[in-house]
Amino acid sequence: MSKSDIDSALQRWQESGLISAELVERLQAEHDSSQQARRRRFLQYAVSGTAGIILVIAAVTFFAWNWPDLGPGVRTGVIAGAGVGTLLLGMRLENARRFVPVTYALQTSGLILLLAAFMYSTEAWGNTTAGGIAVGLLALATPAATIPVFVRRNAVMPAVSAALAYVFLAAFLFRAFDLDADIVIWILDGALVATLAVLGFLLHPGRAESVPRGALYAFAVSLYAGYPMVGMTAVGPLELDDNAILALDVWLLVVTALALWGIHRAPAALRSARYVHHIAASVLLAIPLGFGTTLGVYELPPLGAAAVIAAAGAAGLWYGLARDARVLVLCSCATILSAAWYLGVDEGERLGTVLALAFTAILFFWVSTRLGRTRES
Repeated sequence: MSKSDIDSALQRWQESGLISAELVERLQAEHDSSQQARRRRFLQYAVSGTAGIILVIAAVTFFAWNWPDLGPGVRTGVIAGAGVGTLLLGMRLENARRFVPVTYALQTSGLILLLAAFMYSTEAWGNTTAGGIAVGLLALATPAATIPVFVRRNAVMPAVSAALAYVFLAAFLFRAFDLDADIVIWILDGALVATLAVLGFLLHPGRAESVPRGALYAFAVSLYAGYPMVGMTAVGPLELDDNAILALDVWLLVVTALALWGIHRAPAALRSARYVHHIAASVLLAIPLGFGTTLGVYELPPLGAAAVIAAAGAAGLWYGLARDARVLVLCSCATILSAAWYLGVDEGERLGTVLALAFTAILFFWVSTRLGRTRES
């Protein structure tokens, strides 16, 4: 609203006797002060943004000029310094409570840069050397130092740091002990199980009311971290080869079952309809896992593989319509569409495929009518 609109509205309210002349003057003065502060803030952003761009240009020029001449240790320090600076910048901006998602991205980028520095440090110091052990200890200390700080600030970054903590732990094990990859995987599996057990204890029904959201987020992120963990364990130490995807299928069922439990059976303090987003993610993950299982492990024909994927999408669609969960309905439709698309591309000249695609189209039309009825009611 422009200043003239505000002045005319205040004048109209004063003439109607709704507010006094004194209040009009106070409101106009407050609005003028707010506008001046907003203009100053805009100028600050403009000047600081320009300074930041100039700094980036200067840094790029410096690295393009000197990077080949820098030693591996100096390069490691530069990457680590950039990570620390990015992390602190994100935390500083978060304190201002503006552009909060951007601050989370900055902090996450800072942690990733630190991780990259620890891994790149192998160019300067080999594993199990004094330098390598020192870097490994720094990698181990990073999540231990950041998670307590993040817990006191917000509920998102503890979960992000918990997810990256497994990679930091792997960096520590490689740099400090130079362990075999299979041993590292088993240790990471143990850390994951221990983390889930501790978080599960904190989320126990008797303690749930005092648990911050960060614990829930960390538990959810750890569950999703289980996908690469399970995959690496199945391919590496267990040597399941092509059957490794079956382990991922089992983990998918575990995550989905926990989400359903959280929606329907969890204690009141933990129960939430928002867990439907995890079911939506499971429906989407069913696309690659379903195709990999049906075609790679069981060697089903294309029609059978598409039917399995479509069944997963149909189950999600039925549940999403019953719960009026838009995100689940959209993900389920995408799953069904992927099955129909695969079938159409692979079996494009057969009548059965045409009928299957026609049935899919009819299904989507029916879904649209159901959605329309839901909104009208």
